[in-house]
Amino acid sequence: MSYTVSRLADVLADTVSWMSVRTADAVPGPDWVSCAELIAEQRAGGDPTVAWRAAAAADYARDYSIEPPVQVAAMFTLMWYVQVPSLVAGVTAAVTGVSPEVSPAALAFKRHPVAHYPAEVALLSDEVVPLEVAAAQHKAHVSAFLDSYRPGVKLGSLQRFGAADDEVRAAIRLPEDAPYADRAAKAFGVSLEEKLRISCCYFYVLPNVTACTTCPRFR
Repeated sequence: MSYTVSRLADVLADTVSWMSVRTADAVPGPDWVSCAELIAEQRAGGDPTVAWRAAAAADYARDYSIEPPVQVAAMFTLMWYVQVPSLVAGVTAAVTGVSPEVSPAALAFKRHPVAHYPAEVALLSDEVVPLEVAAAQHKAHVSAFLDSYRPGVKLGSLQRFGAADDEVRAAIRLPEDAPYADRAAKAFGVSLEEKLRISCCYFYVLPNVTACTTCPRFR
């Protein structure tokens, strides 16, 4: 079957219930985040996710009546960002064997107004690529983000890059019908047999929160 980006957007929307997906010729509006612009700002020494992290931290402070450790919002923001190229590439690759382009210039997103995760994604390129190409684009994209991400707290390389592996592994597993899942996992360098996450969200440090069953602390 031959796929267009529009058809792949439908595959994504049908699989990822919490995310709206559209195609667009440009970043849809001022409340949208251009992945290319965000990474460029980070590389120039800026901190474009500071308001994003602050909004998440304010929610944790309200909900748990404490000043949350900086690493909690820092890690959730990291994981939320990495989800964007990971879901786009991982889901479509597992289902179809191809993917929309996932370089920074090809993606934009809009955050959920309350929960803060990327709830809408725009596919800005009309290029469809084989899953192996998508895997290379994904690696370059997340590396560019992670290498320049400075959230005010130290996050080790295992945490940073482990999160990228965790998110793309979860994306490949997400579709019920995924005939290319094993091939995609090989291309993205992850094991579908892995039960525990590599990275930790640190959510367990908040009061009365139990670590999730996939927490790497259980290794």
